[in-house]
Amino acid sequence: MTPVASAEIFKCIAKNGLDLYQNFPCELDSLGAVSTQPAPAKAASQVKSIQTDAPPLRLRAPIEPRAGMTAEEVRAIWGEPAEILQDEPRSGRVAIWQYDDGRVVQINQKQRVISVQR
Repeated sequence: MTPVASAEIFKCIAKNGLDLYQNFPCELDSLGAVSTQPAPAKAASQVKSIQTDAPPLRLRAPIEPRAGMTAEEVRAIWGEPAEILQDEPRSGRVAIWQYDDGRVVQINQKQRVISVQR
């Protein structure tokens, strides 16, 4: 007997006004993000349940930070940096997170990773 898998798909409105389908609530902008707004009541059209005969997917958390991740996602993977420095190149302010073992992460003013050095 094949197990039945199910998932919730949320229909949200993207910043450009188009429909956006994602597997996490609309008030979050990425997986692992913490909402600063109370969760709104779900509209009937917002959640759809999908049934399939496919085996369940196993999601793995990333083990290494990469460009585009949020600062909070880096903290969840590598923890608190030993030191945080600030730099202001022409492209804008950058936070440089340094870890004791030589790892370095640069984060822009939008709290997104722009480079990782191991």
